[in-house]
Amino acid sequence: MTFFGPVGAAAYGGHNSPVFELIVGFGVFALTWVGYFKKEYPKASIWIAVGISAICAVFIGSGIRELFR
Repeated sequence: MTFFGPVGAAAYGGHNSPVFELIVGFGVFALTWVGYFKKEYPKASIWIAVGISAICAVFIGSGIRELFR
């Protein structure tokens, strides 16, 4: 699976497309918080959503850095 797309480049020390990182970061961030506030995950802790948001922040920050590089 790592041979395809931007994941293949990242697996072997290459660089991802900044657009890919921004889409993944903002997409997962939005899905996490929309699902949390709609109570789709009734037993989900706020700390799980915060942890996922932190991972998304790394994706978004990396995408912005590569976009302006």
